[in-house]
Amino acid sequence: MLCFFVLLFVFGGISSYIPLSEIYKIIIVLFTIPIILYTAVKVSQRPSTWTLSTESLTIAFAQETHVYPIADIDHLRSLTRSGGNLYVIYLRKKSPARYWRNKLFQADDDTLALHEALIQSDIEYFKF
Repeated sequence: MLCFFVLLFVFGGISSYIPLSEIYKIIIVLFTIPIILYTAVKVSQRPSTWTLSTESLTIAFAQETHVYPIADIDHLRSLTRSGGNLYVIYLRKKSPARYWRNKLFQADDDTLALHEALIQSDIEYFKF
């Protein structure tokens, strides 16, 4: 989101130096919003690999790995939103962990396989 606003202000600032009337500058910035949105989504990607075993749920990113023992997970929710899914892992003794799955400009992934694995596991799983 930060990338989106930074690019929007950059394009707005650049358009202020163009020697045209204000209405043309506004139209130029409006037509650059799809490019800004696409660039912001591509720049802010954080691919992850989710591994579910009988002992733990492991979420691996490029630079870090999060391991949640099954015994520590109270339940897991998948909240469907227009741009993707919000996965909330409710832990027994800690605050919830949240992970966003972006669907914009993405290739198909194994989300359905993850849903099936979570349904068949010992974790309480809710999909909204």
